[in-house]
Amino acid sequence: MIKSVIINYIENLKKVIRSYNNPLKRKENISLKDKLEMQFYDEEAEKYLNNFDENLFRYDENEEMPLTHQYFYSLLENIKDKMILDCCCGHGFASVKCAKRGARVTGIDISPKMIQLAKKNAQFNNVANYTNFEVMSAQKMNFKDEQFDYVIGIGALHHLNLEFAAKEISRVLRPEGRGIFIEPRIPFKWLIFIRSLFPNKCFESPGGSQLNEKDLELFLNHFSQFHFEYFMFLKKLSRFPLFNKVDKQLDKIDSWLIKKLPHLKLFYWAFVLEVIK
Repeated sequence: MIKSVIINYIENLKKVIRSYNNPLKRKENISLKDKLEMQFYDEEAEKYLNNFDENLFRYDENEEMPLTHQYFYSLLENIKDKMILDCCCGHGFASVKCAKRGARVTGIDISPKMIQLAKKNAQFNNVANYTNFEVMSAQKMNFKDEQFDYVIGIGALHHLNLEFAAKEISRVLRPEGRGIFIEPRIPFKWLIFIRSLFPNKCFESPGGSQLNEKDLELFLNHFSQFHFEYFMFLKKLSRFPLFNKVDKQLDKIDSWLIKKLPHLKLFYWAFVLEVIK
C-alpha cells in the first residue's frame, strides 16, 4: 500500500516537472508526442461517447463563463459568414459556439475520437451544416494558403511545437486575419517546484507543457501585431474550499487590479492572446 502511494507520488511529481519543459515538444520528438496525445485524448473522448450527457453538451446562449472565456468570445462577436479554424478543437464547444454565431467552422484535432465527439456535439446542437471536423495536427495542416479569417484555440498552443504551429497558423490565415487563443501560464519557474511537492493529481496530457518566453517569441515572430490580456491572479485561490464560493468576486477583483496595476500581470496565471497576420 505504502509502496503504491510512493510510486504514484513520484510519477505525478515527474508529470508536474515535465509540464514546464516537456522534451516531447522538441522537433525530433513531434511524431511520438502526437502519437501519445492521440492515445490520451482518444481515451478521454471515449468516456463521453459511451455516455453522452445532453445537459453537458446542450448549447446555452446565456452560459456563465469565467472572464477568460468572456473576453475570448467578445473578440468573436461579429463572425457571421467568416471562415474559422478551431485548432485542437477537442469536444467541439468553441466550434459550436462560433457556428451558432453564423460562422463557417472547421475543427481539427489529433484525436479521431475527439473529432467523432465534436461531430456529435455539432449535430446535437443543430450546427452540423455550419461545421466540418477533420483529424489533423495543427503543426502540419492540409489546408490551402490564406483559407481562414480566424484561427482560434482554447488551451491549444501549450500542446504544440510553436515554431511549427506558428508557420502553419500564419500560412492558413488570410491577410490581416486574426488568431485568438486562451492559454494557461505559470508566473515563475520556482512555482513548479512548489507544485511538485503536493500530491494533487496533474491532469496535463503527455504532450502539454507551460509556455515559456522563448516559445512565445518564436510564435509571435510570425505575426505583424499581437496583444495579451491577463487573467487569474486571486482567482487561483478559488481552488481552495475556503475561497471557491467567492470565485466570481475574485475574478472582478483581478480585472480591477490589472487595470490599476498593470505590472501585476507577472503574477497572473492565464492569458488571452490575439495576433494579427
